Amino acid sequence: MYEDYRKAGEITKIVKKEVEEFLKEGTKVLEIAEFVENRIKSLGGELAFPCNISINEIAAHYSPPIYDETVLQNGDYVKIDMGAHVNGYIADTAFTVKIGEEKDDLIRASEEALENAISMIKAGVNTSDIGAKIEETIKSYGFKPIENLNGHRLAQNELHADITIPNIATDEGYILKDGEVFAVEPFSTDGAGRVVDEDRVFIFSYVMDRPVRLGLARKVLSEIRRNYPDLPFAERWLSKKFPGRKLDFALKTLMRNGNIYNYNVLRDEKRGFVAQKEHTVIVKKDGCEITT
Repeated sequence: MYEDYRKAGEITKIVKKEVEEFLKEGTKVLEIAEFVENRIKSLGGELAFPCNISINEIAAHYSPPIYDETVLQNGDYVKIDMGAHVNGYIADTAFTVKIGEEKDDLIRASEEALENAISMIKAGVNTSDIGAKIEETIKSYGFKPIENLNGHRLAQNELHADITIPNIATDEGYILKDGEVFAVEPFSTDGAGRVVDEDRVFIFSYVMDRPVRLGLARKVLSEIRRNYPDLPFAERWLSKKFPGRKLDFALKTLMRNGNIYNYNVLRDEKRGFVAQKEHTVIVKKDGCEITT
């Protein structure tokens, strides 16, 4: 099990380093996402979730659709969030760059918050204390942590298991146990410090096989159940088999029917810029092991 977590982490380390050369003005977001996903698979991993490329005020869940013509612009805060798995054991990791510019304090705030959080992680530590350290670190830079986004426990074929690591101090927490695996992901912002749902949805996950009347929706659901029964998938992945706008209608039908869950694009409530840094760690008695 842990060796698979490590293998998945090694894959993401390679891809993170390689994708940096794409992060420059004029590069298509779609090109970046497909590079990340194809490279994970070429290195022997499987996709734990679609590559997220969230820009500026967008905090999470933006994975470009097949028709996306968006290109990177100088000054953009670009968050690359990727996940690989080996036999269902997941490495989840993210980083932020500012296109055409040097790293600034907004990015440093998320990075230092992650470093400080990881330095605390070991069996017996309360997640509330970790959240308090993340909040303290980000606020020391003059920014806000995003209070309604959290780190999360990982399990086999489970991206978001039952336990979270908050990015703020909380009244109650969870005591970490030896051997557990977590993704820790501080978000810093100069905005509201809270994300809201946009109407746009590009990432989904399978929920149940409930009867649905629309013929195309039944075909799409069969494809989802066969290929993506456990982990999130992108609309873009289905577009290659079900081209055209009818796919969008089929997915909306499946959402309304409760067959699939939708991950709405998340943005800062006041449209502030957002930075993110994330690693996956294995909790140990005397510290933790960073796999990504």
